[in-house]
Amino acid sequence: MSKSENFPSLAVLEALNSITQQIELSGDALTATKLKRTLDLNEAIFDEAADYGCTKKHLKWNSHNRYTLLKPFVVPEEAYYPVILESLVSLWVEDGYDKSNFYIENTSRRDTKIEGPWTRPDLTLVSHKKFPWTIGSEFDVVTFEIKRPDSANVLAVFEALSHVSAATRGYVVFPVDPDTWRSSNPAQERRVKDECVRHGVGLILVQVGGAVPAAHHVLKASRREIDHEKCNDFLDAVLSPSGKRRISEWKS
Repeated sequence: MSKSENFPSLAVLEALNSITQQIELSGDALTATKLKRTLDLNEAIFDEAADYGCTKKHLKWNSHNRYTLLKPFVVPEEAYYPVILESLVSLWVEDGYDKSNFYIENTSRRDTKIEGPWTRPDLTLVSHKKFPWTIGSEFDVVTFEIKRPDSANVLAVFEALSHVSAATRGYVVFPVDPDTWRSSNPAQERRVKDECVRHGVGLILVQVGGAVPAAHHVLKASRREIDHEKCNDFLDAVLSPSGKRRISEWKS
């Protein structure tokens, strides 16, 4: 796994995003009371978001409990990874996979260099599945390209497509509610779906706003024949040592 910032919860980060946008919209400092009332934020979430915003120099706390904006804040893409990873695990279990037969990890590791021709997917899932009346097993390497809600566009499809030369299936994942995405940008939603179908890339939407993330398997990715040599080199390049050990256990 990569070294990454220890972010607060996604709810806190999204609250900070709302706070900075509200202050920017007002053009002036706003009190904590005004912000909590306008944005319908409970006190605990607001306090943690405001403290984090001040620590990271996005907000400044002033007298009379007023906050001014120092610089805008956008929820980092990496902050969505843990919630999306959790939802993908649930999705694969719902699809009939036992948790002992698949492994998923954050392979973005943007602080490290990668050797060879591969680009790093954000998440990579490896699975194997045996069937009662056939010989052998199905081995899958699935890559996931994740984008923030404001980047839920067709460019992600082509990034996902670049990973599948060494994988069996590739997905784009957007942390957006399907209805919200459709109503806010219908043209982009149509284009993303069209390109996914054209190139065999899968599409998953994860609704992150509720207490439990809800994953929607909108389009299933086409399965490509595995190129064992390419796939082996890819997994060697992107997986952590613990991930490689997990795969090796399946071979015994």
